[in-house]
Amino acid sequence: MFLHIKVYIVGFIYFLGILFMILFPPRNFEQSGTKMRRVRSTGYNLKYKEYIDYETMLGVIQHMTTEDPEMVDIVTLTPHTAANNSLIALELHSDVHSKKPGILVIGTINGMVWGGPNTILELAEKLLYDTNYQTPFFNDYDWYLIPIANPDALNFTTSLRDYTSVDATEWSRNISARTKTKPSEWHKNIDKETSDQPCFGTNINRNFAYHWQDDVYKTPVHCSQYYPGAKPFSTAEAQAIREYVHKLADIVHLAIHLHASFVPKKEFILYPWRYTSRQPSNFQTLQEIGEYAARQARLPDGRLFEVHQGSSDARVAGSLSDYISGVIGTDLVFVVKPYHEIFPNYTDTVALEIYVQKSISAILSLVRGWRSNTKQNTLSFFGKDVEF
Repeated sequence: MFLHIKVYIVGFIYFLGILFMILFPPRNFEQSGTKMRRVRSTGYNLKYKEYIDYETMLGVIQHMTTEDPEMVDIVTLTPHTAANNSLIALELHSDVHSKKPGILVIGTINGMVWGGPNTILELAEKLLYDTNYQTPFFNDYDWYLIPIANPDALNFTTSLRDYTSVDATEWSRNISARTKTKPSEWHKNIDKETSDQPCFGTNINRNFAYHWQDDVYKTPVHCSQYYPGAKPFSTAEAQAIREYVHKLADIVHLAIHLHASFVPKKEFILYPWRYTSRQPSNFQTLQEIGEYAARQARLPDGRLFEVHQGSSDARVAGSLSDYISGVIGTDLVFVVKPYHEIFPNYTDTVALEIYVQKSISAILSLVRGWRSNTKQNTLSFFGKDVEF
């Protein structure tokens, strides 16, 4: 008898909760993404099955903002790159008038990460249109996405994909070697500091003004793939990112640099610091969120992303992630590095799909890890935490 009464009471409480939601809908329903969007499920398969270049990216995001202008904004960053391209930011807001915690994702700061643009545009598609991702990932957050942070190098490396590889340093120094050949790797942009120097390009992820060059005894030569520039922020790309992230300083709560590991079976979720072995004050929180994400985003062969401080493998100064953490002051900053082949087969959609799926899974798992760590959108029922 007592059990029956308890069931009725619980049922009545649920009824009151549903009635309250109907009478007092949350998030200003009339102005929310839930009301405005043309809901559909994008499914598990990729929408973009070929590598996306800079021009294609511009077309895709223009289509998004035309289709859903209430939820999608395009921001053109300045200054322009050496090849007169602009970095483009895609901003997604599920509500017109309300502001939510911001999530920043920056991809392809290394021009060899060809799958980066695909990942971020696929993620945007899922957030906007897939019912499986709207809650909790879109309705509760504003998203700030830079699909291609190094457009010149992306165009440069993909244009050379059919050529024979030679040593990158030799290729840089020997102009005659560049005929019908490509460098074995290219981690820089394509700017030229002086016209009389055969070597060109600066590694953007070494060009940010936070402990710039603190990890080395001698500046890498200009021909090195890790050349950090003549001074911090000597590259247009780093300047454009700096201006944008400073505008988001009080908005973004979670920042993710989508990178890549070029070593098979070595895939990482990293957090600051990268320039020193000294641990950040919130390293336990970062480690816990990273480990949670690694468990949720288990790799296809059963392995987990390795989670640790960025400097555990090698010290890297002037990096984007350290700048966002140390200068902008964002507490939660991660670098996601799924495996990505150097100069992959451009027609191999399987390799592309694997990289994209692993990347999206890791990004969204970091969001879940953040929610779990802070008990966001969590209620306790009979001693058990339930996320909604």
